[in-house]
Amino acid sequence: MILKNPSISAEYDLPDEDQSGQSSSTNSSEKGIKPKKLNISGLIEYSTPDRLSRLIELSYQTENGGAKKLYRVANATANVINLREAVFSGKVSVSPHSTLLAWQISFTLSERKSVPEKRETRARERAQENGDETVDAVGEEMPEETAEKEERSWFEENILAPVNDALG
Repeated sequence: MILKNPSISAEYDLPDEDQSGQSSSTNSSEKGIKPKKLNISGLIEYSTPDRLSRLIELSYQTENGGAKKLYRVANATANVINLREAVFSGKVSVSPHSTLLAWQISFTLSERKSVPEKRETRARERAQENGDETVDAVGEEMPEETAEKEERSWFEENILAPVNDALG
C-alpha cells in the first residue's frame, strides 16, 4: 500500500490483574500475551482514488470460511516487533485532509498466528497426546532460536538470513 507521509506505530498489551486483595503485596496474575497491533495512517492523493478503493477492498476481503483475510506484513516496525501476519481490525478511517488535496486515512492491523499463540497450541496438542489435560500451555518455554526458525519463510531462510549473517 503506497501512502504519502506514512506513520506506523506498534502496540501490544501484557495484561495482568492485581492479586493482593487488601494487602500490600505486589502479586498479580498474568492474562496472556495479546496480539501486537500496527496503527497506520497516511495520505492518499485525490489524483489516485484507485489506491483508496484498493485499501477499502483489502479491508473487506475474507478467506473461504468467512474469516478475515490474513496478510503478510513487510515493514521495518513490524519486523522489529516480530509481527509477520495480520488482519484488518477495528476501524478504517477516511476523511478529507484540511489543507491538501488528499484523503487522510488510518487503520489498524492486528497480529494473527503469533509465536505465543503457536506455543500454546503446540503445548495443548502435546498434552492431549500424552493424556495430560491439566497442563498449563501458557507456561511452556520454547527456545527463541526454534521459534524464529519456524517463523521464517523460504526466502527469509535461504536468501535474507545468509545475507544478514554475511553483513554482520
